[in-house]
Amino acid sequence: MKQEHKACVRMEEGYMRATIDYSDLSYKSKITQAITSVEQRLDVHPEVINRKDDEVSGYLTVEFSGDDYTCNRNSGEFITKLLDELDISECAV
Repeated sequence: MKQEHKACVRMEEGYMRATIDYSDLSYKSKITQAITSVEQRLDVHPEVINRKDDEVSGYLTVEFSGDDYTCNRNSGEFITKLLDELDISECAV
């Protein structure tokens, strides 16, 4: 059975972030590759946080803050393209 992955996207004035959980190292690698791909295509470089919960699971967070990103549409476009590349169509609540 195919596991459906979800992202948690949060936005407030001054920042935007997307957090994507992984439960195996191959999916972590896929997330990392997708982030790099979108960075190269858009020439946008967010802060990326990697939290390891155990040997094979954790989450990666892509975060934008400050006027350079939040006063234009770069952050939203980045997160949309990232989720598209990972075939994530639903955000967790």
